[in-house]
Amino acid sequence: MGMLLYKKVPYSFAESDYEIKVFYDNNTINIVAFKNHYPVNGFRHQIKISKNLVIKEILQQKVIDEFIEICKRDISEKRWERLIQ
Repeated sequence: MGMLLYKKVPYSFAESDYEIKVFYDNNTINIVAFKNHYPVNGFRHQIKISKNLVIKEILQQKVIDEFIEICKRDISEKRWERLIQ
């Protein structure tokens, strides 16, 4: 089984449109920024979940929204561009 899409959050910055996507499988959550269906940068915000936790419950917690905001700031603060300079 591959990763499943939990949700997409639209985001606009500097006249460009992005989507922050939250993917999950049995024990991992990935939050990644996309533009035109491709990852925007090399950042993958990943959460590893132990097997005794219910991933669907974790996905509904506010901390997931915090990681989505981190993805947005990766773009607005040009973190990837600064990293690869």
